Amino acid sequence: MPFAQFIWALVVHALSAQGSLGLHLRAMTGVQVSDSAAIQRRAGLPWEWFEALFAQILRPLAQRSAHPESFYHGHRLLALDGSEWSLRNTASVTTGARPRHTNQHSSEAAFFKWRCAVLIEAGTHQPLAAARALPGLAHAEGELNIARRTLGGIARDEDTLLLADRLYGCGRFIADVGVAAGERCKVLLRVKQALKAKVIKKLSDGSALVEITVCVAGSNQVERKLEVREIRGWVSKEASAKDRSEVRLWSTLLDAKKHPAKELLALYTQRWEQELFFRELKSHASREHLLRAGSEQKAAAEYGALIIAAGLLAQQRVAAAQQVDLPVLRVSVSKISMAMEHLLPVLAVTGELITGKQRAAIIAKFMKHAAKEAVLPPRRKRSCQRGVRKPVCSWPRIHSRAYLNGACLYEVIVI
Repeated sequence: MPFAQFIWALVVHALSAQGSLGLHLRAMTGVQVSDSAAIQRRAGLPWEWFEALFAQILRPLAQRSAHPESFYHGHRLLALDGSEWSLRNTASVTTGARPRHTNQHSSEAAFFKWRCAVLIEAGTHQPLAAARALPGLAHAEGELNIARRTLGGIARDEDTLLLADRLYGCGRFIADVGVAAGERCKVLLRVKQALKAKVIKKLSDGSALVEITVCVAGSNQVERKLEVREIRGWVSKEASAKDRSEVRLWSTLLDAKKHPAKELLALYTQRWEQELFFRELKSHASREHLLRAGSEQKAAAEYGALIIAAGLLAQQRVAAAQQVDLPVLRVSVSKISMAMEHLLPVLAVTGELITGKQRAAIIAKFMKHAAKEAVLPPRRKRSCQRGVRKPVCSWPRIHSRAYLNGACLYEVIVI
């Protein structure tokens, strides 16, 4: 079978909630291949091959004129975060060296965990780079180390702004971004309250220029000093202004007049799109945090196919949003995924029965109908309380779910 058709079958399988890889391979290629042979061929694709493919096909989609929500003062907005998948308890997985994750009560998790990190474009949810935990380690590799391997996906020839959560808020990671992506890549990171910084200069908007330390990787030895801008503020809802949370940010956007502190506080909320991306990748692909593969090597190939499928969905989502003249995130990715799942096998079966012009007309008409059906209502301005249902950590326990309605309020704390 042609190798390109095999990759298309992997994508269709990643988009489909049901059916084996062999079923989709037979539907896409017409070749009679068994399910086990299809899985063996997928397992033969090393992760390094997927990384090379990502470098060729994963490109930013947003344009400044058509997608202003993906830019801030000329900087393309990017988001970086990690996630975990569960692996099935097969013999290949359970006999490996990787340990099960445990909580503070030292109870083992039901499944072995497999970590990854993805760099995405905000506003379109287009993946730009992906990394997975190194195999064969006797310990679980940290998310920060995995995420560093995605920084090569940031373009060095354009202005970008990287958003990330508190795990990434440290001098070492800010320095690593500068080395990997160049000076044109700025950062806006949330920072833990315990980290120390020396105030150099107080600015008119309530923020301040501070000096932070960059330690040698893996030690507490100071390598050099960095100057960043610190912003502190309160974030709350109109419906409950008293129930507010304090946010501390570090940024390499140092101009307070061009980038006011309150504006950056509001901008940081777009980091949540990274969590929505993982939700789309897991829930809408019917994985529910559990990969179908039975080994780490096969899991890497399955995950690589999911990233390719996510890139394809992002492209079709952008095209659908243009047809209905709405922001990209107002288009349902699950309905676009369903449309692609139904369309691709039909195109494969028709083959030479239709001309290229007829094929293009079918695709255009089908996706136009899918775009109209996939329109979502405006997102509600609400949030739920932070907490967990079972007391397994220091977070507050949730006894009954409650939602706060209304727009967010941002108040700068003068440093």
